Amino acid sequence: MYSLCIARAENDLLFAEDGQRYIDMFSGHGASFLGHANRTVTASLAEQLQRVWIAGGLETPASVEARTMVEGFFPASHGLASLYSTGMEAAEFAIRLARVVTGKTGVVGFERSMHGKSLATASLGWDNKDGVRLPGFHRLPFVPTCPEEAILERLRAVLDTQTISAVFVEPVQGSGGGHMASTSFYETLAGMCRQQGVLLVFDEILTGFYRTGTPFRFSEMGFVPDIVLIGKAMGNGFPVSGVIVDRRYRVRQEMLPGSTYAGNPLAATVVVATLRHMRSMDLPGMVAGIERTVLDGLGGLPEVGIAPRGRGALWILELPAGVDVEALVVKIFRAGVCVGFAGRQIRLLPAATIERDNLTRACAVIADEVRKACHG
Repeated sequence: MYSLCIARAENDLLFAEDGQRYIDMFSGHGASFLGHANRTVTASLAEQLQRVWIAGGLETPASVEARTMVEGFFPASHGLASLYSTGMEAAEFAIRLARVVTGKTGVVGFERSMHGKSLATASLGWDNKDGVRLPGFHRLPFVPTCPEEAILERLRAVLDTQTISAVFVEPVQGSGGGHMASTSFYETLAGMCRQQGVLLVFDEILTGFYRTGTPFRFSEMGFVPDIVLIGKAMGNGFPVSGVIVDRRYRVRQEMLPGSTYAGNPLAATVVVATLRHMRSMDLPGMVAGIERTVLDGLGGLPEVGIAPRGRGALWILELPAGVDVEALVVKIFRAGVCVGFAGRQIRLLPAATIERDNLTRACAVIADEVRKACHG
């Protein structure tokens, strides 16, 4: 793979040690949503560095304010259980919480969803070829490899065993191809979970806080999940995640809710500054503009059998079999554009603050290199 050492970054640009400039279309796996080295966020963090870094689980003004800011994005029925450091850590806690609340141990996930890389969270979405099979973990197919009704029938059969504590859903598969089911699918799924007393967990770590245009994907679906996992954009690149829980479910010690860095003042300060800054911006309008530019710039790729999948500022290009994706990505990098890739997919997760000229230029580079790679 193309070897880079990034010396500094500014908004939508990365600067390598050799002076080469790159338009960043990946923003650190989608985390730096308000741009690298955002001055508002950086200033708040610099002030907190002079106060307290870690308080061993004790409250600080920063953690109290972070809770208020985060909960302001959710209905009053839901609250912040805790802030963590990674999405994996948040998902692990959600598993423990669901097991304690329901008294059941089974968990359901869907193929190609990304909830983390621990043995438990990875088992929900991926066959890791490590020979480990965790008892009670069920991984069901997802669109487009299986029709929605067939998926729901499989889910109904698993729920009927009365052994399931939670169903995990990634509403747009960020690492699995940008696939999403219909709104009616998620509504039916939510109804099935309610009927069986199973907790529904929406993993919005990537899609949350306007990445796809709305604050959260679930807000477009007419229901609120029991648990919502949040992260990435709310820290603008600083390691932080969180678990939002229906207030009916009290957090108890047997759920093991704490960790060394959970709710630390540095992360809390960044969350407050980032979310406050978000509130001052027209993020739905900015993300809609990104979507239009991406579709204009990459909309001609169906001629080579590729149609961009996603919405807002989350897009996946799935390359045909036979294309050397790694070699293609290297060429895109050498042309001055940073993208992500996994398997046969190029992942585009630009910051909401990306300069329009840079976005247009990046899309032109990507489209040109993809066409050349597909034409051999």
